[in-house]
Amino acid sequence: MLNYHQINPTEKNPLTVPTDDFAAQMAYLERNGYNTISPDQLHGFLVDGTPLPEKPILITFDDGYEDNYQYAYPILKEHNMKAAIFLVSDFMGRFDNYLVWDQVYEMSENNIYMGSHTLSHFELTPLDHGELVNQLTGGKLAVEWKTFKFCEYIAYPGGFYNQLVLSETKKAGYKGGFTVYNDYVRAGDDPYTMNRIAIFGSQHLVMPRFWIRLHMAPVVGRLERFRSRLIEAGYPTLAELVFIP
Repeated sequence: MLNYHQINPTEKNPLTVPTDDFAAQMAYLERNGYNTISPDQLHGFLVDGTPLPEKPILITFDDGYEDNYQYAYPILKEHNMKAAIFLVSDFMGRFDNYLVWDQVYEMSENNIYMGSHTLSHFELTPLDHGELVNQLTGGKLAVEWKTFKFCEYIAYPGGFYNQLVLSETKKAGYKGGFTVYNDYVRAGDDPYTMNRIAIFGSQHLVMPRFWIRLHMAPVVGRLERFRSRLIEAGYPTLAELVFIP
């Protein structure tokens, strides 16, 4: 599963993949026989063993940026691809660089699944119980109210969760949840802690980096965790030497 954030030709930051690079990545997937799937298809595979198409891939976007509609959506349509966007529902129509609900509804009618990224994008693990429930249920209900469809999957802000978060996610009526742990999803995995491969913007070796993350996600994940441990142990200079594609 791939995890994107912003797609546009102007911003230069790690969370923004330039439009041309995103188009090249989608063309690569199509050319190499990948088949996009929905969260429900993935859930069916994990829970019921429902077969998936050959070389399945789930394309996801977090937060709900307006450029997802302006730039990513036309490219996905060009390649007849499905995708999922996890919305910070309180941000929709409130901030200029986020989607408005009319755009959300249009995409939800055209192969783009709309999930929850909570009400306000607070990290869930430190919240008191009442606010945790509010963030989980409020985000879900807002998406359902605006799309007229069930919202049954969530992407945890920052990828952070604990046992209480998982328990309340289930109680809120979600069928699954997504992290930002760089690895593949395999048969037998917990549908409430599904892994995703983060795709970042880069000015150098764009397609080689994409290829490595697509084909070697577990290695990338181990490198990220090794660098984090070096930082935690007080070796930030040494951590900078760990190359992560």
